[in-house]
Amino acid sequence: MRLNKISFMKYIRIFSALFILLLVLLFVFSTIPVNAQTKYNITLTGGYTLPFPDLKGNFPDTLGVTNFLNFDKSSTLLTSGGFNISAAGKYVVDTLGKARLTAGINYNSFSGSKDYTRTQATLTYKNKVNIFTISAGAEYGFFPKKKFNPFVGLDLAVNFFSGKIEASGDTVFTIQRKSETRFGVVANAGVDIKLSKKIGAVIGVKYSLSNLIGRKTEITVTPPAITDDEEGGTSNFKELGLNDEETSGNRSKSLYFLQIYAGLSFYFGSIIK
Repeated sequence: MRLNKISFMKYIRIFSALFILLLVLLFVFSTIPVNAQTKYNITLTGGYTLPFPDLKGNFPDTLGVTNFLNFDKSSTLLTSGGFNISAAGKYVVDTLGKARLTAGINYNSFSGSKDYTRTQATLTYKNKVNIFTISAGAEYGFFPKKKFNPFVGLDLAVNFFSGKIEASGDTVFTIQRKSETRFGVVANAGVDIKLSKKIGAVIGVKYSLSNLIGRKTEITVTPPAITDDEEGGTSNFKELGLNDEETSGNRSKSLYFLQIYAGLSFYFGSIIK
């Protein structure tokens, strides 16, 4: 739990630093007159990601009589928080500069951990879930020729899942998360703040429904339980699937998350007057 709190505070400090940087840039460039919209826009952002159930979840309080956690049967992906980085391109398709086609890439990394006291030593589980996303969609800017341009958008997304679970202590082993693909949508809202004719700041939120299509469950035989009598060593078990489809022995998982981001916008191309 202590590691989770440290990670959470680290993400908060990173996002706070980005936010302060944007405020400084806004103050420095606030006197520059800007009243035009360019044809192309590229944004680079980063921030904190908040997972929702069933992506978010806690490890059990104890290992139980088997002295081993059966991750195949877990009802969540056991993460507590994460971070995001992304890059996106936007292209204006109307004469007013309000409607834009968008395309981008996005990386989210989620983590969680838990310490268990056993006879010989403390067993620590460290869990990581990574989601790499390729998306395309449309965006609408309300005041494209003003300094502050609020916008909303919607993207179709292809999500590539990966990750691993590592245990360390008297026993060391790794469970690799199976590389899997899911399809979903991303709702986006924010504000683009023009600092000059070529650069701006962007702040916003994204809500991702990452596994609307393509859910699958493949429950396989769980490896033998690890006991306190086992000597230390390293072993790699089978790959662990997302197991997000509803079956007779498995509850479905809805893998949704919220991204809070901040970054910079770069303007290119001809000016729309």
